[in-house]
Amino acid sequence: MLALGFSECLRGFFNDIVPTFQNATDRKVVHQIDHLYVTNYLYMQLKKCAVGDQSTIFGKSMSDHLPIIADF
Repeated sequence: MLALGFSECLRGFFNDIVPTFQNATDRKVVHQIDHLYVTNYLYMQLKKCAVGDQSTIFGKSMSDHLPIIADF
């Protein structure tokens, strides 16, 4: 995706990986397997990027993935 001219919002905003997935076996949240790619032009307008609240998403069994929330 980077070679196609896109930027990854979550990792770029934090300059590091941000875990987004809860392992089924041990319930640990250590892997980022979800990504939000946008054009480089749109990425330059990114004001904030975050993931949904773990206690809400995982605690209520809504998903095993955290949503990525980007504000432009």
